[in-house]
Amino acid sequence: MSADELRGLLGEWAREAGVPGVSVGIFHEGKETLLTAGVSSVDTGTPVDDGTLFMIGSTSKTFAATAVLVLVEDGVLELDRPVVEYLPDLRLADPLARKTVTLRHLLTHSPGFLGDIEVDTGWGDDALARAVEQFDELPQVFPVGEVASYCNAGFLLAGRVAEAVSGGTYEDLVRTRLLEPLGMTDSCFQPWEVLTRRHAVGHALREDGPAVAHTVGLARADAPAGGLWSTARDQLKWARFQLSGGEVLSDETRRLMHAAQREGALPFEEIGLSWLRLSHGDAQLVRHGGNVSNLQLSEFVMVPSENFAVTVLTNSAGGGALGPRVVDWCLENVADLPKLGNRPIQAIDPGDCPGRYRTGSLIFEFTERDGSLWAQMILDTDQPDVLSAPPFEVAFVAEDVLARASDTRRPSARFRRDSLGRVDAVESGGRTALKLPGSNIG
Repeated sequence: MSADELRGLLGEWAREAGVPGVSVGIFHEGKETLLTAGVSSVDTGTPVDDGTLFMIGSTSKTFAATAVLVLVEDGVLELDRPVVEYLPDLRLADPLARKTVTLRHLLTHSPGFLGDIEVDTGWGDDALARAVEQFDELPQVFPVGEVASYCNAGFLLAGRVAEAVSGGTYEDLVRTRLLEPLGMTDSCFQPWEVLTRRHAVGHALREDGPAVAHTVGLARADAPAGGLWSTARDQLKWARFQLSGGEVLSDETRRLMHAAQREGALPFEEIGLSWLRLSHGDAQLVRHGGNVSNLQLSEFVMVPSENFAVTVLTNSAGGGALGPRVVDWCLENVADLPKLGNRPIQAIDPGDCPGRYRTGSLIFEFTERDGSLWAQMILDTDQPDVLSAPPFEVAFVAEDVLARASDTRRPSARFRRDSLGRVDAVESGGRTALKLPGSNIG
């Protein structure tokens, strides 16, 4: 089926999801298709077009990892040397972590220190350095390398190492070594660059519909973890490079980035060097995606075996539903992958699984309601435009493994038990969150 057949569905699906504007890019066997629907802002009514910039959020991590690997190929960095050898003034809360954490740990979400942080050190060229100076305040939740838990802070540290070794700013490194060589001229980091171009603004979902949120959502120091603005057209250039190679990185290293480095935390099955891996039948998905404060959400999914990629850029929390819907349609109708069937629901007593689990400002809450188990991700923040996601029903598809009750095709959470068999943590959203004492919720 042609990707163009999605064109007639996109606007309807966006309205159903409460997404004011969406831009989609599809690459398959050398052919590119760009689709758009809606507006960049409900206040201005400016239509989204192929050149509209969106915040891609955490897909930015794949640029940070590639920048690090460019420097590895230059011979000035090594993945398995302690990063303190490149940043002698580095301070971490745990002395052993300071001595042992490596770039490989950082790029595979396994340094063990708190990953979800909010740090605003201004918009100067020293923003990233000043942010890393505060890392001695981050608790060491797990020993280095023991647990995979999605770690934004780790990518800030990786970006700072790359910045320090390159001798310029992190943004300049990415621009000169990645964006310019790949012809990604519509991608940038700084708000003052964005303001001179067509760009989408984030929207909060209100009872009366999407409303413009008057915030960017990220500080400059967050650039390696989530700060890149881009277009679907430029994201397809990134996909071409990731699938076929290019001058910025050797094919061997590029493939190493996609390869499994360690087991992931659900919903990710494995983790490469920044890339997240999921199976789809017999096919391997290599993916990322982004969520900037529930205001701009994106998807980026590749199937290397099919020479296929799709990116979906949206400007409201509704992108959390729209993005996967578009991706699944493309996997089935463009890449010709089989449609996944639902996994059977298991009648398992939740026992001590209900409760609250925290990692940084994120709280995963599981509650029993009339014989059903419900989940909610709560953002513990004082930003009025950043809303917690609504609760949804979950169900067991295996012992200690959950999926959304409405869609059990892929597991979304897994409870972890201690040596005595008690639930002490949960994997959800790619994070491993510890159970809060006394938080059992019936």
